[in-house]
Parts: sequence; C-alpha cells; structure tokens
Amino acid sequence: MRTRHLVPGLAVGVAAAALIAGTAGAGSAASSEAAAGPRAGQAGTQQQLVGAPKHREERVPAIGRRWAAAWTTGDTRDLARLYTKDAVYTDRALDLVFRGSEGVEEWETGSRRLIENLAFEATGGFRGGDGVVVEGVFSGHIVGAPRPFAVPLVTVLRLRGNLIQSSNDYYNRGEILSESGLPADWTPPGS
Repeated sequence: MRTRHLVPGLAVGVAAAALIAGTAGAGSAASSEAAAGPRAGQAGTQQQLVGAPKHREERVPAIGRRWAAAWTTGDTRDLARLYTKDAVYTDRALDLVFRGSEGVEEWETGSRRLIENLAFEATGGFRGGDGVVVEGVFSGHIVGAPRPFAVPLVTVLRLRGNLIQSSNDYYNRGEILSESGLPADWTPPGS
C-alpha cells in the first residue's frame, strides 16, 4: 500500500462524520489529558495520552470491530446480522442504497463477486451517542484488474440498540480504480 496523505476533501468528510456522530468537541478534552513522557533531556521525548489505548484495535468501538470483521469472514450473513430489519446501507462513492438486512446481504454478495480478497482493516474510530465512526483500510483485487488496491475508508454507523440502523461508506472510487490499474471510466462487466 502506498503512503497516503489526507486531502482537504477527505478531511471535510471526516469532520462531517464527527459532527454527524455528535462528538466534534471530544478532541480538545482528550488532548488536555496529555502527560509528559520521558525527561526532555532524553532522546526520543514523547507525549502519551493518559488512559489512551495501547493497541490500534482498542480505539475502535466494539460494533465497529464487529462490522469490520464481518466484511472479512466471507459469510454474508455475518454482516447482515449486525443490521436492523429496516436498515439502510449507503455506499456514497457509488451512490448505491440497499435496504433491510436482506439488502445488506445482497450488497456484500455483489461486492464479493466483483472483488477478490475483499477486506476491511479497522484502524481507528469513535462513538458518540447512537453514532459510530470507523476509519480503516478497504482492500481487495477487482476481478480482471492488473493489481490489488488498498485505500482509506470511513464509515458512519447509526445504531438502534445494539444493531446498525444505517451506514454510510466514504472512500475514493477513482483511487481504487487507479491503484487497480483500471481507467477512470471503468465499469463492471454487465453494468
């Protein structure tokens, strides 16, 4: 995977996701808890957040970890089980909407037909009220493409109880096509 730089458009999307989740002010409160690391005279001086998770996975809310894991199992029912019966799954990059847990299963099934080794690695996230934001890396190999891809993805989940009522995926479709070695106007066969 190539090194990624945060671009203004993605920054706006992440900020919007934070606002949607209702946690926009959490950053300043968390950063005020910073404690000094080793003495300033020592090499490698660092600051560490008090109570900050030690492992990347711990920064992702439990439902976000289950969501990411369900994309990796290959059993389309695993993902669908996380959603309410009347859920709405929206892929913003492709402007596609799927309704109900059956729609979620249909979306994952179609995705797996088009993308081999489809995976999502959750690298961060947060929860505020009934909203969860999951950050990560979406990867796979589009059938027939010269190369695999691995791109950043942000998903905003809205919960009802312990289930997902709606989800919105945000990623750059053009970046997936470019990394895959496909032209910008490529469409799946039969579309």
